[in-house]
Amino acid sequence: MAISIPEFARRYAAIRAGMEHNGLDCLLVYGLADDFNRGNIRYITGYGRGGCCVFPREGDPIFLMPPNQSKSPKLPKIMAARELLHLRETPDPTGQVVKELARFDRGNRVGIVGLNCIPVPVYLAVNERFPGRVTDAAGIFEKLRVVKSEEEIALLRKSAAIADDVFTMLMKTIRADMSDYDIYGKVKSTIFAAGCDYSFDLIDASGSHLNMTFWPTGEKLKANSTLFLEITPAYGGYYAQLPVTLPVVSYPPEIKKMVSVWEQANREALKILRPGTKVSDLFHALINTVKDSGYISPLRPGHAIGLDALDFWSITPDNEVILEPGMVLAVHPCIMTKLWEEGCGLGYTYLITETGAERFSQVELALLK
Repeated sequence: MAISIPEFARRYAAIRAGMEHNGLDCLLVYGLADDFNRGNIRYITGYGRGGCCVFPREGDPIFLMPPNQSKSPKLPKIMAARELLHLRETPDPTGQVVKELARFDRGNRVGIVGLNCIPVPVYLAVNERFPGRVTDAAGIFEKLRVVKSEEEIALLRKSAAIADDVFTMLMKTIRADMSDYDIYGKVKSTIFAAGCDYSFDLIDASGSHLNMTFWPTGEKLKANSTLFLEITPAYGGYYAQLPVTLPVVSYPPEIKKMVSVWEQANREALKILRPGTKVSDLFHALINTVKDSGYISPLRPGHAIGLDALDFWSITPDNEVILEPGMVLAVHPCIMTKLWEEGCGLGYTYLITETGAERFSQVELALLK
């Protein structure tokens, strides 16, 4: 299942309306092949491995590629918008970027989407060619990407269902003395067997502490301890997240209490997880519940999610974003006794609807205790 050509056409029209509003002749869109910086380039190309695209206000977008790749028979399978793009092979991306941008120059501004991804030589060359006219245009993409279309929501539902399958597999599989390498392999195998492009999966198997490591380190599960995972498959490029702290045989007593506190925090969040709520208010509802129970929650309790594992913003105390229908959030407050000591992290991915929030996952994490 991939994003359709009519959906890409809708996106192009909306982006160009934003370009006209902001006085931009052209956009230079850069992305990386990682879990936090591939979304912008995939949003306009369907290609999830990073790259560079020149997106004019009029005319076909130009995707720059290394030599000898544009004729690959696999390209239509990994670049959903292939028929809308002009592919340009080049051994010199810096010179080619400037050349392509110049073709669409009408004396207005040039926008960059993905400033943290653009190579320094390219950025310097573009600034030299268009002095005083280069601007950060990521806001155009953020406004469109944080509110999901029906096609995007369908892919997110599928990702969440795959995360549920991973959870079910783990509950049947994990046991004391099992290596985190073995666990990680089974997680990835389940995710890729379901047809996902990639996934982002934090793992921590070192007792009941919450260290937030990003990869296996050779730890072995201990009886009456926990396994922490952020299960985050990306089906069709869209990430959904299911953070879990799973019991190995059974929870330690303190962790059992923490799971009950998480359940309470999640209930408080659901009371205001609806259109019109300010994200900072959601933050305080989550964190204050944890603090009032005598624990700490020192990490961000969630974030927007979609084509990137973190779609532009997090749930923070100063975030003034107002929730609206079509936004998708991973909500996962952590609970600790002290920083990097005993703790748990659990949560779900939610769609903001017209009247409240829909939980994508079907598993009941509160029943773990």
